[in-house]
Amino acid sequence: MQSNRASMWIVLLAVILICPPPTVADVCQVPSGTYPTIQAAIDAPACTEIVLAAGTFTESVVVARDLTVGGVSAATTVIEGQVTVQGSATVVVLEDLTVDGSASGVAGTFTEALLVEDSAELSGSNIVVLNAAIDQQPVFADGFESGDTTAWSAVSP
Repeated sequence: MQSNRASMWIVLLAVILICPPPTVADVCQVPSGTYPTIQAAIDAPACTEIVLAAGTFTESVVVARDLTVGGVSAATTVIEGQVTVQGSATVVVLEDLTVDGSASGVAGTFTEALLVEDSAELSGSNIVVLNAAIDQQPVFADGFESGDTTAWSAVSP
């Protein structure tokens, strides 16, 4: 009987040591001591969701993995720069923020505030895009459209 009990404990211990713990999705706050910029949080593999504080973030970012980026509200959370999404299997969700393509604090300006490349997917809710076109260029870069969304690339007024 004790031999069976000892065997059971050995098997249980082996299972605990062999099986990895479940992964927990990390919500990363920006700015913070660990993630002072949006790109720092994007580059951290542990961050699966990024929550931006109210304020203006003057940076252009490149996302090449599945990620959700959300702000407090489109009225209070602003990214001044370009948001680029890359990768054929990449799905990015933007929520409750404004993307201002004029990028006054970033070197140069961008004709596209949102740039989607390599068949990546970008979706969102409560997103405001400002100053996305210069000289009547499309609001969104090629690759953003899928299905029947051609009206999204209408020239900005």
